[in-house]
Amino acid sequence: MQRKLTFEHRSEDEEIKDGGLSLDFDEIARRGAMSKEEKSIAKWFGIYASRHPGNHMSRIVLPAGEITSAQARVVAKVSELYAQGRLSVTTRQALQLHWLKTPSLPDMMRDLAAESLSCFHGCGDVTRNVVCCPWAETCEFRRFNVRTVAKETAQFLTDARDLDNLPRKFKVTFSGCPAGCAQPYINCIGAIAVQRKGADGKDELGFKLVIGGGMGWKAFVAQELYSFVPRKKVARVSRGIAILFRDHGNRRDRTLSRLKFVVNRYGIDKCREIINEALEADGVDTSDLETELFEETGVSFPDRPLAVKDPVGTDGLGLVTIIVPKGELSHLQFKRLAEISEIFGNKRLYTTQRQNIEIHGVRLDKVAACKAAIEEAGFDTEGAEGLRDIVPCVGTTYCPKAVSKTRDMHDLLMDLVKQSKYDAIWDRVTVNITGCPNSCSPYRITDIGLRGMRIREGLGSAEGYEIRVGGTQEAFGRIVGEFKSDDCPVVVEKLLDTYMEVREGNETLAQCIQRIGWEA
Repeated sequence: MQRKLTFEHRSEDEEIKDGGLSLDFDEIARRGAMSKEEKSIAKWFGIYASRHPGNHMSRIVLPAGEITSAQARVVAKVSELYAQGRLSVTTRQALQLHWLKTPSLPDMMRDLAAESLSCFHGCGDVTRNVVCCPWAETCEFRRFNVRTVAKETAQFLTDARDLDNLPRKFKVTFSGCPAGCAQPYINCIGAIAVQRKGADGKDELGFKLVIGGGMGWKAFVAQELYSFVPRKKVARVSRGIAILFRDHGNRRDRTLSRLKFVVNRYGIDKCREIINEALEADGVDTSDLETELFEETGVSFPDRPLAVKDPVGTDGLGLVTIIVPKGELSHLQFKRLAEISEIFGNKRLYTTQRQNIEIHGVRLDKVAACKAAIEEAGFDTEGAEGLRDIVPCVGTTYCPKAVSKTRDMHDLLMDLVKQSKYDAIWDRVTVNITGCPNSCSPYRITDIGLRGMRIREGLGSAEGYEIRVGGTQEAFGRIVGEFKSDDCPVVVEKLLDTYMEVREGNETLAQCIQRIGWEA
């Protein structure tokens, strides 16, 4: 690949991108291998190098976490043909296929495209899969259905060719109420549905937008950009934020290239000024993008709306959660879940940020039968969004950046948390496990979070974890310490037992720590 001698101080990735963002996967398949530069650009098409030489991962984009049963059948078939019959649900509501061989990549993509599925922009320096509250249509606490706006925004940003080359990944999420179930404060853009009284006394619906959140080696909480944005303008405003990132993000050092560093460096006021200029240049009227505080008049909501047993939507129909251990299942199981959604639900499957799958639109007199069919397929249906719904990233099973066996730790902790003594707190504690500082399973915002690391030992090192407790989106967990893997279950048990001794009422572990203080 020809390089340009511009004498600019930029990262190698930026020089590679200058060579173009298009690939001929048929030619790559004929050759049977990719060059270093092609591997880098393949991310734009959702293809990522695996930890295992000669294999690839593909991330299938599911805007707002929704897939039809017909599409699910195609994914199951593609998994069977090309991915050893396995697939994974990600913490951003996408699907992943592993063990893909280079010669099969173009056929895999064509098979997905036959049912309007794609892995385009599944990875790369682009807008990633847009996330949404899983109960967007029927949650009793929603201000309005944000799934439609999430999908519109995803399509608008994906279609914008001038946003194909961002400094790094760009993450957007939509929450249906201020509870923030879609984790708005740890994303590049967090759109939070709000309700207020207008000048005429009628309800006005829109979004509060926060920007600059993110995990990784340096974590930031998103800051409020606008207090109120009309629904119809969110996609255009999101583009303005992307332009801020495109034009002002760090292209010299990829460790400092996320939007969160732009917001931290410039400050929210200067970022807003640049975004407004970009919007006006695009012909967008910014006069109704507000920054003043107002009284939110929507219905009150609990701290964790998704941690409800046997939820019923405002349509009077049930929502059934399929707990997917470690986020991985077989192609036969996925196909069966598609069939169950056709028998009992609305012929769709919905993915969640805890790597689970949901079936919506179940008649209440059919919920028991739906659960029985799911359990027969090999899944639990009770305890989602709680202590026994542990979320690990793929760890060293697949990821070349991971340093710990997150799935082994998942199994160790599951043996612990399934003890009956923790029945009373099943919905008051969450646990996330990530295999490296990239935090694909966001360990800082959960009640108990584990981050894989190496601990020095003699002349070498041992696998271990940094453990944090008391995390929320707006107040990250505090570090308890660094422990070898075998010691982690003992530490977690002590944390849970201590919490049970000192907790008051129905408070979560994080709320308990906020009340008594870290030192206590």
